[in-house]
This record gives sequence, C-alpha cells and structure tokens, in this order.
Amino acid sequence: MVAGSTAPESSSVSTSSRGSRICQLILVLTVAFALPLIGSLLVFFGRRTLHPATQPRTLVAIIFQVIGLSCLALVLKYQKRTFKDIGVRLPMRIVEVAHSFGLFLGAFPVGLVAGLVLVGVYGVFGHQIHPAFNASILFGNHITILTVLFVLLNPFHEELIVRGFLITEMEALYNNRALAIFVSVLIQSSYHLYQGLAPALLHASTVWLFSIYFVRRRRILPVVMAHMFLDVSALAAFAGLLVKHN
Repeated sequence: MVAGSTAPESSSVSTSSRGSRICQLILVLTVAFALPLIGSLLVFFGRRTLHPATQPRTLVAIIFQVIGLSCLALVLKYQKRTFKDIGVRLPMRIVEVAHSFGLFLGAFPVGLVAGLVLVGVYGVFGHQIHPAFNASILFGNHITILTVLFVLLNPFHEELIVRGFLITEMEALYNNRALAIFVSVLIQSSYHLYQGLAPALLHASTVWLFSIYFVRRRRILPVVMAHMFLDVSALAAFAGLLVKHN
C-alpha cells in the first residue's frame, strides 16, 4: 500500500488553471501513447497481425519517442517548469544508482509472484497462458545500432512521461496518490496488450513497483535506469538466442 492516499497540499493547482493543466496532460499522453495504445488494442482484439521489426520501423519508433519527449519538454516550458519538477535530479547520487539496481532486481520476485497468481487464476477458469512473446517483434531479426538506440531511449520516453509527468500531474490535479498510481499503471499496461493479457499484467506488477518508488522518493532517474536494465537484459537474452540459432 502507499503511505497516505493523498498528495501533499503544496502540489495542488488552482481551480482556474485546472482545466488547462488537464488539457496539457491529455496532449502529452496523446502525442506519446495514443498510436501505441490503438495499435496494441488492435492486436489484442485480433484486428492486426504483428511481424518482426524492420529497420525503418525501428527508426520511426525512435522518431516517435523523440517527438513524445519534445512535447513533454514544450509543455513543461509552457508551465514554467523544468524536468526537475517531475523528478529528474542530476547528478545521480550513489544511493540512487543502488536504488536502480534494487528496483531492477526487485522486479523479478514481484514478477514471479504476479506470474504465480496469474497461473492460478487462469487455472481456476480453465485457461492456459499463451506462449512467451516473440521478442523479434520488438528487436527485429538482427540487432543494429538503431535497435540499441531504441532500447536506450525507450525507458526515458516511458518513465518520464507516464511515471514522472503523469503521476506528478495527477497528484496535483486530484490530490490523490492512489489514483495517480492506478492511472499510470493502467496506461502503461494497456499499450503492452499487444504482447498478450498475461504479459501486460506482468508489466503491471513491475510498473506498480516503479510507481511506489517514485511517489516515495520523488526521483525518476533510478526508475529510468531500472527500466533500462530490464530492456537491455531482454535485448541481451534475444541476442543470445540469435547467436544460438545462427
């Protein structure tokens, strides 16, 4: 549980600026995640088929992420705020680097518990969890500089927007941490539905852990680094499979 369901009073916004801030939040989320969310839902409901990533698609994904981060930067500038206001504190302290490794390692037992719960729930209803997601859909059939750049940029795109910015804004607008965490986890899990329901729910357990850390520490870079460690680990595992099969 989160200690306290409400955000600090100092984070609230005036009634006169609330509508504008809500529109700005929706704008950033729409630019950054509307297309991935729509695409994910189309795949989830069988309206679209996934194929291994190509270099042009990876380049488009990188450009898309840059646009999302640029939109965030412009909105923060319009609000007369900086990335520091959403938890970006430089330089990282040694303890924050340790926290990033702790979050990375903590994601595995949290995911294991969530996975066991899912297996039990699926078993009760007589269903089986589908085979593991094919990583070539994300990384392609061979790894290039673009693949690595995508993996390194993606944690900044996701965590700065759907964790740092979204949670900070939701707390300020509604003065409720529990709601802010729920919306953050819901959105981030939703655009992973293309991997299947079970993987998306496993993502939810990890991003819930990240969200709890963020609302307690108000530091987003350890979360970004932990996310990056997870993505790089997935890429390394995929690279090992490619070497094994070639």
